[in-house]
Amino acid sequence: MKLKLFKQKIKFLIPLLFMLASVVMMAQSQKTITGKVLSADDNMPLPGASVVVKGTTNGASTDFDGNFTLSVANSATTLTVSYLGYKTKEVAITSGSLTILLATDASALDEIVVVGYGTQKKSDITGSVSKVEMENAIAIPTTNISEMIRGQAAGVQVNLVSARPGGTSDIVIRGRNSIRGGNQPLVVLDGFPIENINDVNPDDITSIEVLKDASAQAIYGARASNGVILITTKKGKDAKVRVSLNSYTTVQKLAKNFDLYSAEEFVKLRREAVRTTNPVVNGVQAYSDDTVNFSSATEYAAFIAGNFVNWEDEVLRTGLINSHTLSVSGGSENTKVFSSANYFDQKGLIPTSGYKRGSFRLNLNQKINDKASIEANLNVSTANQKKETTSLDFVTISPLTGPYDTNGNLVKDLAGANASSSSINPLWNIRESDNDIKTNLYNLNLVANYQFAKSFSYKLNTLLSRRFIDEGQYISKLHSQGVTPNGSATVSNTLREEYLIENIFNYTPEINDNNRMDVTFVQSINQRNSSRTTTDATGFGNDVLGYDGISGALSFKTERNEEQYRLSSFLGRIRYTLMDKYLLTLTGRKDGASVFSENNKWGFFPAASFAWQMHKESFLNNVESINELKLRISYGSVGNQSLDPYTTLGVVDNFPYIFGGAIVGGNLPGTVLPNPNLTWETSTTYNIGLDYGLFKNRLRGSAEYYNTKTTDLLTDISLGGNSGFSSMITNGGETKNSGIELLLTGEIIRNNDLKWSVTGVFTKNRNEITKTGIVDVDGLPKDDLGRNRYAGEPINVYRAYVFDGIFQTDEEALGSPQGTLNGTVTPFQNVSTLFAGSIKLKDENNDGVINDDDRVIVKRDPDWFASISSSVQFKGFELLADLYIVEGAKRYNPYLADFNEGGTITSVRNGIVRDYWTPENPSNTAPRPNYAGAPANISVLGITDASYVRLRTLSLSYNLSQSVLGKLNMNAARLYITGSNLFTITDYKSYSPENNAGDFPDTKSITLGVNITL
Repeated sequence: MKLKLFKQKIKFLIPLLFMLASVVMMAQSQKTITGKVLSADDNMPLPGASVVVKGTTNGASTDFDGNFTLSVANSATTLTVSYLGYKTKEVAITSGSLTILLATDASALDEIVVVGYGTQKKSDITGSVSKVEMENAIAIPTTNISEMIRGQAAGVQVNLVSARPGGTSDIVIRGRNSIRGGNQPLVVLDGFPIENINDVNPDDITSIEVLKDASAQAIYGARASNGVILITTKKGKDAKVRVSLNSYTTVQKLAKNFDLYSAEEFVKLRREAVRTTNPVVNGVQAYSDDTVNFSSATEYAAFIAGNFVNWEDEVLRTGLINSHTLSVSGGSENTKVFSSANYFDQKGLIPTSGYKRGSFRLNLNQKINDKASIEANLNVSTANQKKETTSLDFVTISPLTGPYDTNGNLVKDLAGANASSSSINPLWNIRESDNDIKTNLYNLNLVANYQFAKSFSYKLNTLLSRRFIDEGQYISKLHSQGVTPNGSATVSNTLREEYLIENIFNYTPEINDNNRMDVTFVQSINQRNSSRTTTDATGFGNDVLGYDGISGALSFKTERNEEQYRLSSFLGRIRYTLMDKYLLTLTGRKDGASVFSENNKWGFFPAASFAWQMHKESFLNNVESINELKLRISYGSVGNQSLDPYTTLGVVDNFPYIFGGAIVGGNLPGTVLPNPNLTWETSTTYNIGLDYGLFKNRLRGSAEYYNTKTTDLLTDISLGGNSGFSSMITNGGETKNSGIELLLTGEIIRNNDLKWSVTGVFTKNRNEITKTGIVDVDGLPKDDLGRNRYAGEPINVYRAYVFDGIFQTDEEALGSPQGTLNGTVTPFQNVSTLFAGSIKLKDENNDGVINDDDRVIVKRDPDWFASISSSVQFKGFELLADLYIVEGAKRYNPYLADFNEGGTITSVRNGIVRDYWTPENPSNTAPRPNYAGAPANISVLGITDASYVRLRTLSLSYNLSQSVLGKLNMNAARLYITGSNLFTITDYKSYSPENNAGDFPDTKSITLGVNITL
């Protein structure tokens, strides 16, 4: 029995001894290797380079200074070292510390770029694709992704729509193509379309690409006529878990470049304006007594007491932003996860304005086996935007009237105002109203991948997107727009759902070293459902619940709208490469859209592009100064279905009527005559581009020329009254866009301690309507004056008279083309409005009379726009500066021409300080003030040059050294301070050249932030 027990113990101990011996032998057979990975061009360290023992998965990454430490078996002989943009190198393992130099890859750095339905090496791209430099883009702290893209890609114009918290901007790629439809690009996030680019948390983005020509866009067919923006979010990596925190605080102040009249200057203006209305006695026009000038007793008392008010100080406050993003990334060979949570809170300049958003993202990649894998991308967010319900022209309220009475209580009606639009205290309306927009969103993207063979794969891409918007507005009975004796409310609920199913097949046959090909085929079904219910109610018992008490209101009116849109698509793409020099891409997509009638639902959009990598030819291969020289040519078409659902069928309007003494539901046809023959807008583009890299890629960039013609343009035309309809939509329009784009990056200094690079982006676009949709009796394009469309002119224009100075005498005014002609009054205007100090209009055709023929077309969009950014890195410090330039833009400025903004110089409201005409000051720039009303033709002064140069970003950051990080157990840490919109050089008098009076004021800001990775 004891012998048997001893044998059992021996059987257990022998394997254990072998295991212990193996561990000891392995420990004794391991060695530690240290080294540094540097760029062979300038000996700069390469952080994040991969160092792996050849034939194994044992490896490490270099730190910020290019250093690495790796434990390897004694038998290991070779390391494989790789870094994006550099040639992979195999290095023999030797004793001592290794210094490894990597050479740059001469073929455009082999950077991977996201394109439609896949990725591609930058060197293999044949179409026009711009990659946004994310390091520069994320330097701007914002939820407005559009502003991150501004100036980062040639051909991409960004215009501010709203500066309020949660505001947006317009993106226009290569000019405006459509008249009736929108010009917003298609935004694709991780392979699926999204409605709003600002749904994405900026901290989640890893890359942004812009597809600009037909070859790059055609894979998206009918949705790509205005360009495509591809956004890729971060994914988990096969590495240890990383936890990152990005946190910043921003302080915002009002940005403007104008001065309003001080109280003393405003008093002087009022006296002058009232004087203009006085009769001339013995050649003298005398001033009135101040008891007349300030007819309101309250206003006069404030004037006498000197109780003056600065309305900017009374209404505006300092804006504040707090944003915190916590993300986790990591995984194994089979499972990779990236997850993030963000909280964003912005308090706007105007009380009650604000924006809060919480978002969560989960990106999961799971490998099932060697052939199959799945992906799940989930984005959930909830947001609450608070908006003002009062007019934003408060800064021009008379400085002689204040918001509070002598007891410190808010007053509703301000003293001394002559019109209701001027008399309401903005703080009163802010207090007596609410306007909230609550948004809940989730995007669920599920992807299945299957590798049938080494060269043949399948991908199923699906999307379920759901956005719910709950908007409520309440106006109390005390509000200036309130319903007496009870309040009013509007509540609307909008639901938007989107479904997408795509079957994607990819075939990459192995031909030989000189011939490469990949073929992509996609079948896609996309459906969008939207519904909106709006309820208006009046008659509230009290204001306690606001719009939440709408069910208790006395009177209701509810409207319901529902729409459905479907798009079915088939598309294919072939990419062929010969000898790694000659590249050809052929693309075709067929789309069917539900918005068209039965005979015109389908459109086909083909494209072809060719690229020649000239630097690989024998006659350039040995030229050391040329690292890349690639010529690209493309031609193709994309479509646009800018129609609302049911347009071709015609819609009816609700029209209840009384029948038999009772109200009966009824309907009448709408005002637009249905046109069942409507078809696709088609934009056809020719593009030629040159990509280059010179002097070891110290100088690299691109130059492009494009010409786009859009035919079958959807336009509205007016109909005669006999038809019973006022207008009809046709395909009679046509536009043309052409332009050049330049991108240049120069690495001026590139050594161990100091790096300095400068990037310039330049865009020039010419836009023209070649057909307006209506023709004359000879069938030639005719101007559509009612819709401001003119053949041979851009889409975005003004048509106006030209300011030609100020009349200096009554005789000059009466004797001008605006005065009398052959002893009769011209039909243009009554001569009673002409006197010294009046506005003079230019007689453009020199026919001696001012009439409609003297109006000129003024182009609103800029002649060109550009950006210049500079990055200086010194050890752990980095300084980034970004200038944005717009030249030749024109805008209408209400501050110079509208009553509510003081532009009419009536002295009822305050305004921008101007050199106005008086008998003692015969100015030639602004008319004589007139308390009785606006000067004739004052609108011509509103159209002004909106060119500008702006320092958009100035950011200083510091990355902690590797030695400090090691002591803190951190992987990376970065501290930064960023200034945004610090100064703007422009002649345009407003908060911003893109921000007018009445808009939410633009801001300049200072941000303090930190990025930490554990």
